[in-house]
Amino acid sequence: MSILFLFSSTCVVFGWCLGFVLPAPTCLNTSRPMDEVYTCSELSSASDFFKHMERPQLHPRLTFLLRDSRLENLPSGVFQDVNATVLEFSNVTIEVFGPTEPSFFAGLEDTLEKIIFRDGSSLPQTWGTLKVLRKLKILRFSHMKDLNLSQDMNQLSSSLVAVELLYSSIAHVDEDWLAQTSGLESLVIRDCNLKVFLRSMLPRPAPKLWNLDLVMNNITQLPRDFGQELPALKFLDLQSNQISAIEKESLESLLTSKAEAIELGGNPLHCDCQIGHLRLFSERVLSATCSTPETLRRRQVHTLTDEELQCDAPV
Repeated sequence: MSILFLFSSTCVVFGWCLGFVLPAPTCLNTSRPMDEVYTCSELSSASDFFKHMERPQLHPRLTFLLRDSRLENLPSGVFQDVNATVLEFSNVTIEVFGPTEPSFFAGLEDTLEKIIFRDGSSLPQTWGTLKVLRKLKILRFSHMKDLNLSQDMNQLSSSLVAVELLYSSIAHVDEDWLAQTSGLESLVIRDCNLKVFLRSMLPRPAPKLWNLDLVMNNITQLPRDFGQELPALKFLDLQSNQISAIEKESLESLLTSKAEAIELGGNPLHCDCQIGHLRLFSERVLSATCSTPETLRRRQVHTLTDEELQCDAPV
């Protein structure tokens, strides 16, 4: 076998050959109808921002997408003259994602409303870095790995109204994770691996929280104070977890609240007298289906009698 053949084969398999070209840094207008988007990709140095970005970018509702890039840091002023309302990091590694002076968010303080971290992108060393974003409303994580949800997030801007975690794994959650985000209106943790949710993770009271979506996690039980001091809660979705029993105290406070929908479907709910209290909610509000015992499998909780639940006294 010739040396030339061996070299050629290696080139094909591993891409090691003369003339191999790495993807070039680009910054392009990738807008679609009704959706203004400016995308920078394959950036490898701070100088790439200034070489390839066209300025100004002053569209009234602009999404700035940084993707598939590896940087030592974000330089100060990188978003100057960029009128973005959404900033998205997708598969972006930033070696030193710490605070700078002036902030690398300079120019976005009064325009940015949403930040998205996805596909394993680096996160700020401290969430206080985002405090300069006076209009920030939504913080989203998607397809992230081993998230550390620390109480440091309480440093986020008081304008924050929604936190969303989607299709991600969670390594740790502090007991007071979002306890000081008093303006929080919606929390979504969907299709993650959350095992424990404590009432102390949210503000107490949480005067504006109207949506709590914990669908498709690994939650096995609800704390006894779960539903307390949630005066604005309208939608509670706990579908597709691992909850087999619910104590009366966990949801009792929601009986007199503004709750419009409490979804419990897809849980391995064991229907006996201990869950009889769920029938105190209107059928229009609460939905729950039995998993066990086999004689009650797939029955809606509201259709069950005290006798079927084996209650010694009326519930």
